Amino acid sequence: MKQTAPNPLLQTDPDKIAALEAERRERVAEFVRTSPDYYATEFKKIGGSPKFIATFNMFAGLFGPIWFGARGLWKWALIFLIVETFAFVQMARGLFGDLAADAFERIASIEGTLALRKQQLQSAIEKGSDKVDVYKRTVASLEEAIGGYRLEAQQMEEQGLWIFLSGLAVLLAAKAVQSVMANTVLETRFSDWLSDRTLPAGLPIQHIFLSAVFAILIASAAMVHYSFPGAFPLLTEFPTDREIRLSGVAWVEDFIAWCVRNSELFFDGITFCIRAILDALELLFVKTPWMVIASFIILLTWLSAGNRTAIFSAAFLAYMGLFGFWEKAMTTLALLGTAACLSIAIGIPLGMFCARRPRLYSFVQPIMDFMQTMPAFVFMVPVIAFFGVGKPAAVIVTMIFGGTPVVR
Repeated sequence: MKQTAPNPLLQTDPDKIAALEAERRERVAEFVRTSPDYYATEFKKIGGSPKFIATFNMFAGLFGPIWFGARGLWKWALIFLIVETFAFVQMARGLFGDLAADAFERIASIEGTLALRKQQLQSAIEKGSDKVDVYKRTVASLEEAIGGYRLEAQQMEEQGLWIFLSGLAVLLAAKAVQSVMANTVLETRFSDWLSDRTLPAGLPIQHIFLSAVFAILIASAAMVHYSFPGAFPLLTEFPTDREIRLSGVAWVEDFIAWCVRNSELFFDGITFCIRAILDALELLFVKTPWMVIASFIILLTWLSAGNRTAIFSAAFLAYMGLFGFWEKAMTTLALLGTAACLSIAIGIPLGMFCARRPRLYSFVQPIMDFMQTMPAFVFMVPVIAFFGVGKPAAVIVTMIFGGTPVVR
């Protein structure tokens, strides 16, 4: 009878318990690389209780997202980076930001209108116009609006301290949460590392550098942008040049024109094959008596999906026939059938080949993802350039969406 190994968690022998504890400490030291005794003690507390155990990690609280990123905990690093960036932005806005900038811009705009209305009022008074009262009311309304915006600007400037304090409160709360959660999250990472040694351990230099640069860059850019809006156009507008766009468009047009000139026989051959299948299916669906096609579709629906779906199919077929859409519907069915046949003929062999060639599939997969996520009109432009306007081009565009699931 096969003897099972004893569960190390149920050991009662003090020597074996000590040996297991020493082995675990070695594993912890190999994983954390820094402060192994501290982490071994904390991991023992966390792993020995089914409930959440609150511990305190000072370095995680001080360095925040940089610490989490350095430890390879990128998900948590990103979450805390967003929270801390918001806190830093609020603090910077409260201390250095021009909170009343929008109100002063509105005041400047209204003052320009007010000056014009005052000139019109003075001119109306001199001429004895009957619009004097209208201009007076307009001037009074504009002056009242300016007074309201001045009051709003004053209130916004007074809120600077409270905005700073709110940002500071968010930052301190985030630091506290990071300090308390850090060891628990790292212990979970340690458990994953025990079963998968390919996970990075310790504090790799590249992780430290990447997380530090990323965190400082994101926080600094956000603080400067929201505290001094418009001061650095680079933060609001992507640096580009009109000539880059024009030269890129010209290059694409030249490339497509070259492909059309030098691959005419290739694209004509594809068009001929598509047209042959499409004409055959159109002849089958359009020229065959409608009763035969309808009966065949209803029968297949009944055999594959049951009575209810067959009734719906019969109703839709009757709708298309009664309203004069039968021929167009059969033409569309032929087009979709052609795309389906070609997608199956190409997709199944390609999918089987990719299943045996992981490297090829790693190359094909992002292409298929792009084909499925982009709108149809994106592909229509090059397809029309290569195949012209007509049904073959429509079949190609349909295959772009219908072929990828077959390959997968």
